[in-house]
Amino acid sequence: MRSARTSRYIGTPEPMMHHERYHCEKYIKRNKASLIKAGRYLVDTKALLALFHLDCGHCRQVHRETCCEGGQPYAVDNWQVTLLEQELPAIASYAQDARVRQRMTAKDVWDQNAGTIRMQHGNCLFYQELAAGSYGCAIHAYAEQTGRELEPLKPFSCQLYPLDLIETDQGILVTAVTPETSSFSRWGTDYLDHFYCASPERRKQAVHLDEQLFSLSGYRPAYLWNLALLRYVLQDEADRIEALLQEMDEQRAASTC
Repeated sequence: MRSARTSRYIGTPEPMMHHERYHCEKYIKRNKASLIKAGRYLVDTKALLALFHLDCGHCRQVHRETCCEGGQPYAVDNWQVTLLEQELPAIASYAQDARVRQRMTAKDVWDQNAGTIRMQHGNCLFYQELAAGSYGCAIHAYAEQTGRELEPLKPFSCQLYPLDLIETDQGILVTAVTPETSSFSRWGTDYLDHFYCASPERRKQAVHLDEQLFSLSGYRPAYLWNLALLRYVLQDEADRIEALLQEMDEQRAASTC
């Protein structure tokens, strides 16, 4: 009898759907040549070299909202709930809204289940005014300004894009959202279909935009946008995989000259 598949998104208790697990399994089978084994990880070199431009500071100028707005973030695992709750009183000081500070201090930040972050005005509770007219993640601001290690503290899915980590029977797949992975990635097709950061081709067609916004020269391989997290995840294998990805990117650049 065939064993049950265990595929799941790393960093959240929210499940993969049956069709997502199916497409993930098929993708791994089709792309064995571009998957490199690194300990318990399967590194998807093809997807990690896909081009992105995370020009987040200009996102609201060209899109209706940023990815921190207009939706509830993925829930976090229990280990991260505990860690985040320990830091909430300190994080609270970075929010301008007194009611939000009080809620954070009281650790009243979860929805019905611990790990599912409350919403405020349709956005994540931690998406706050940090200074006059300046909005962002209070957790990220706290880590950045205090030197606190960000990777274990900020909700995992919130710091992952455009990468994805998926536990499978073959190992943990380290990939990025592309047209080939969108059928099973936690990011789906939304970024590819609607946001310039994930599509240099879409950006080329946007001739109405100022060339400095999501500039075409700013697109870089997916892994470079999240190098700190990738190193955190891969640990001892990080240097080897990073060198390999860099070499492959240089070869691609040379072949297009």
